[in-house]
Amino acid sequence: MTALAATHKTDSDQCLLQGHDLHCVRGERSLFTGINVTVNRGQCLHIVGANGSGKTSLLRILCGLSSADSGTVLWRKQPLANNVDFNASTAYVGHKDGLKNELTAIENLRFQQQLEGINDEQALDDCLAQLKILYCADLSAQALSFGQRRRLAFARLLLSSKASSKTSSKVLWILDEPFTGIDIHGRALIEDLCVQHLSDGGAIVMTHHQSLDQSGLAKYRSELNLEAHGGNL
Repeated sequence: MTALAATHKTDSDQCLLQGHDLHCVRGERSLFTGINVTVNRGQCLHIVGANGSGKTSLLRILCGLSSADSGTVLWRKQPLANNVDFNASTAYVGHKDGLKNELTAIENLRFQQQLEGINDEQALDDCLAQLKILYCADLSAQALSFGQRRRLAFARLLLSSKASSKTSSKVLWILDEPFTGIDIHGRALIEDLCVQHLSDGGAIVMTHHQSLDQSGLAKYRSELNLEAHGGNL
């Protein structure tokens, strides 16, 4: 299987995340093999492929939640395992939003702030307002619609990325199907957040079933097609 490289031609000091010769097996099935990726500042790596091709598995490997069957992942040229800088510099939004149902929307954000050791009540309102769900501030998470919950998950991501200097900047966003269940207005909001993050020197690794050619992310995008270049699909 030919290795696939997804890179942008930027200076080496812009390199954030690298995956070398990654191989993933689930059960007796090879999802992908020989995958090489490089993610630089200002780059959106778009992972595409059919259901079951290994998109989420690759995301989890790249953010250290799972291990590859072979291959290595590096963060700023250092091994990912037990890398404190990587953990402090990365934000992950998966299929599950990770919200606490018994807490209100604003309490979920406040809990995130507490984890980061900061206290900024205005920032809570600002993030909810930016995602157009300030009116949901006092509603429990379990009372929110799916789309509202996704917006709240991104409000939490935004809050974390705007954290004070006490914490490291969330320079890398790893997003698993970020537009699923989101209406056209919500997608535009999230897309704008992503574009701003990239223009500020951040990086994104994301999965999405649809093309990004007509989106604001197009000029930042590199594409890795697991269906065409993976294992035994």
